[in-house]
Amino acid sequence: MTTSLSAAELANLVTAVPGVRGIEPGIGSTLRAIGSRIRQQDPRQARFGVVVEAGSHRAVIEIGIDGSRPVKEIVRDVQETIIRALSEAGEHDDASETRQDSDSSGVGNRNTPQVTVRVQSLL
Repeated sequence: MTTSLSAAELANLVTAVPGVRGIEPGIGSTLRAIGSRIRQQDPRQARFGVVVEAGSHRAVIEIGIDGSRPVKEIVRDVQETIIRALSEAGEHDDASETRQDSDSSGVGNRNTPQVTVRVQSLL
């Protein structure tokens, strides 16, 4: 995962997915965002409702949905959008580095981002 995409940029991508009403922070992302500000860490990595863990290749997105589509489809589309964005950003970062894992496949690759989507409300 890369630090070239900020949490704010990811939030914009998520809210563009049909069926997503908006980012709705839960207690977990709220505490992380406050904690990162207190520790004076990179403010681009934690935002209320969006947390990007660069070292562990994980992102947590907390959303509210409008019920216009099945929940499963909305969550899948959000995950695919974030994984695609982070993977593309990671490819740009990897272009300047030599690959040590030349024989690794894309499936189950440890560099593939993992995205957790938490639906906070459904209207």
